[in-house]
Amino acid sequence: MLCAKCQGLIDSGEYSWLDVDVVDALMKLEKKYNLNDVEYVKAYETDAFIVVVLRGFKKLPKGAQMQLEKDLTAALGKNAKIVEKGSANEIIAQLVSPARLLTISTSWLPDGTSETVVKIPSREIRRLPVRPEKLQEILNRIVGSTIKIDVIKEKEIKI
Repeated sequence: MLCAKCQGLIDSGEYSWLDVDVVDALMKLEKKYNLNDVEYVKAYETDAFIVVVLRGFKKLPKGAQMQLEKDLTAALGKNAKIVEKGSANEIIAQLVSPARLLTISTSWLPDGTSETVVKIPSREIRRLPVRPEKLQEILNRIVGSTIKIDVIKEKEIKI
């Protein structure tokens, strides 16, 4: 049972039941990781994993960050990746990790819109958390703008 404010947020579509499940899991882990200074922003789900966006997450020790992801994965029953709320480039870099990026660039289109192009070497594809198409899809939803992931073959890389 939710309070009227929380129910209103779900009814309006600002938050979903996924958000309720993620916040519930984080509340159960709060004391173990001292999450007092961490603020929940939003959760996004694909068929491969759940991305949880938090503010203040990077203030936790690195070991605690990794363990919190593992515990959240266990609590939700699906792979969870936690990212720090920040600029589009910061979120992209966190979600692509541990794969290496070549570049992140923004192209301004004639109609006034922009497109962010993320270039990744083909040898790094196996290190991505999910296939490039799925990663592109979730990044578009999180960042709220058009993200295109280009896989660059080794011979195309010019140094």
